[in-house]
Amino acid sequence: MGENNTAGSEGYQGREFDEKTFEDLYRRMYPTLKKYAVYLVKDTEEAQLILNDVFISVWKNNTMLSNEKAYLFRAVKNASLNYHKSPKPGFWHLDGEDEAPEIIDLKETPDQVLQNKDRNRMLYALIDQLPERRRLIFYLYRIEGFSYKEIANLLDISIRTVEDHLVKGFQFLQQMVLKNESEFR
Repeated sequence: MGENNTAGSEGYQGREFDEKTFEDLYRRMYPTLKKYAVYLVKDTEEAQLILNDVFISVWKNNTMLSNEKAYLFRAVKNASLNYHKSPKPGFWHLDGEDEAPEIIDLKETPDQVLQNKDRNRMLYALIDQLPERRRLIFYLYRIEGFSYKEIANLLDISIRTVEDHLVKGFQFLQQMVLKNESEFR
């Protein structure tokens, strides 16, 4: 399989990179990385393909990871950026409305359904205006349901930093909704 390569510092020089080590890394990191990749590419199947490519690269290169979280998250982010840059021949990408089925409240009138869709669209547009790190933390907390502690461990930041990002994110959204109150009625 070639010689051992260490990504990051020299902390793993004496340790062998074998099938069991790789399998352990895969089992521990795959679920979290999958959520992150889905967040980045907005497509579950493509996210899985990206993750497979990242893990195959780690295996083929026999790469020992000194800071596995940082290395894998960066690798997934880079692969996701490449995914967005590359053309997708033979595929038509539909805008989000037709891709995911919606649960419609039967008590709502068609007019109310359209208003709610518009509100949601505006709200997601506002969330997209948040700085990248704050948007990621907001997404992990509100959409994916991660706890403050899980986010802090995942991004290698303090719980207080997670709280700060969320508070500032909510304040921004509240200000923008109040500023555009007539559109959110």
